[in-house]
Amino acid sequence: MKKAKWSLVLSFILALSLVLSACGSSGKSDSSSKGGAAATKDQVLNFASSADIPSIDPTQATDSTSIQVITNTLSGLTRMHNNKMEWDLATGAPKVSADKKTVTFTLRDSKWSDGKPVTAHDFEYAWKRQVDPAAKPAYNFLIAAAGIKNAAKIEDSSNKKFYGKFNELGVKALDDKTLQVQLEQPAAPFFYSLLSQWVFLPQRADFVKAQGKKYATSADTVLFNGPFTLASWKKGQSWSFKKNKNYWNAKRIKLSEVNYSVSKDIATSVNLYKTNKIDAVSLAQEFVASLKATNPKEVKSQPASGMFFLYLNNKRKYTGNLNFRKAINAAIDRQGLVDGILKDGSFPSNYIVPKGFAAGPDGKDFRASNPEKGWPAGTTADAKKYWDAAKKELGVSKVNLELISSDSTTTQQLDEYVANQIKKNLPGVTVKINAQPWANYLKLNNAGQFDLAYSGWLPDYQDPMTFLDMWTTGNPMNSAFYSSKKFDSLIKAAQSENAQPQKRWNNLLAAEKVMANDYAIAPLYQEGSTVAVKPYVHNLYYPSYGPTDYLDAYVTAKK
Repeated sequence: MKKAKWSLVLSFILALSLVLSACGSSGKSDSSSKGGAAATKDQVLNFASSADIPSIDPTQATDSTSIQVITNTLSGLTRMHNNKMEWDLATGAPKVSADKKTVTFTLRDSKWSDGKPVTAHDFEYAWKRQVDPAAKPAYNFLIAAAGIKNAAKIEDSSNKKFYGKFNELGVKALDDKTLQVQLEQPAAPFFYSLLSQWVFLPQRADFVKAQGKKYATSADTVLFNGPFTLASWKKGQSWSFKKNKNYWNAKRIKLSEVNYSVSKDIATSVNLYKTNKIDAVSLAQEFVASLKATNPKEVKSQPASGMFFLYLNNKRKYTGNLNFRKAINAAIDRQGLVDGILKDGSFPSNYIVPKGFAAGPDGKDFRASNPEKGWPAGTTADAKKYWDAAKKELGVSKVNLELISSDSTTTQQLDEYVANQIKKNLPGVTVKINAQPWANYLKLNNAGQFDLAYSGWLPDYQDPMTFLDMWTTGNPMNSAFYSSKKFDSLIKAAQSENAQPQKRWNNLLAAEKVMANDYAIAPLYQEGSTVAVKPYVHNLYYPSYGPTDYLDAYVTAKK
């Protein structure tokens, strides 16, 4: 999911779609129309988003807003829907070689939005473009995470023999309808679901090259082969989807149009919902209680898998100091944050892999083996003790820090809370807040131009690795710039142990413990999700991780 994946309030997938990536399990608005009500002629849904679209180029997308657009307008080999993997352009399960390292997919007939056929060559080109340095891919580590042959070596800038040699990637179009994928080892349990992610979606070489630098900069400089097309994009204001008549399974899609308006203020978004300008809204703060009081049947809550934390820039002088990082971790009252600001069912955490997300070979949740509530951050007295030690080691009595974040209203309230907690409990430390539009925030975060960054992470697949491998040395998602040889070795070992599930699981548990003991970041909370959905909206899914899913959604008459 990235950058974080996305950033702050991942929990607000509609109004605050600021997270950084993913796919998903889900809860839905309604399973069927009540009383057998028929779908209306005008199948239109309207939403608000707290952020504009940063990118619609699959090689550049790292945030939830971009991924929401891309995954609804492009179709890959598989698709996640209602917490299940479905075959999409793949006709069904692939042929697997005897050593389980070669999988061969057969593609169904499908078309691009310009009428030309989608071929296996489009997948080969897209995947290789994701590891081509010339394309400056922003999220290509998922190619390596999938275990595709040579991906890790091609992405490793220190590997002089393989770096950048994208044509060595283990993917090949045998003909227009046959795609062969070679793996480093037998496929991981999450392999097929991972292929639903935007990084693995097809792109067409002739079109990309013809567009040049204009590619994916507007709605008319991209091609679509998914359930919807991006019909319009008024940057900073709105965008609109239209049903794609060329989608291979177009008969399944009931919605004719889906519209988004940019609304950075949650109060404005809630007012749009109350005045029937939008059909669903994510809720937080006092809006949860108020809408539950006035519209109780429309408000729904569920736990989610997004994790939110402060990135601590391990390369900076002050935040590179272990005792200072420990001081920041201990200075923040996480319970006060979720109770006083979010009020959406989120709960405090001091761990990296979320609770209730993934079970090991023994069937136990990851958090049942590592501490359920994480490792204690410490009291405010501990915070002062760590700060005193840091002052001696750094030779300072005062420190000025910059905290970057997105500029949505709720995000800025969270910024103020964290800044005040640090100032209150670490005398002499001040925090300047730099709130930026989402796209600008991502640039600062990726470039490491911050001391503290408020951010979040949504999983890309249902396995602890999606929360852990991003922190390895040099990983493009590791903008905390954490580096630990022990952590790296545990992750590397786990990545090679698909055939030994318990050994792999033990190494993942150990890796989280190493990172926690290094205080590389400051975990804050695991998200909860509360939404209000109009009663005439049906089969609208809100995955616990991943974009809002309107594949089966439809509208009945308003009463």
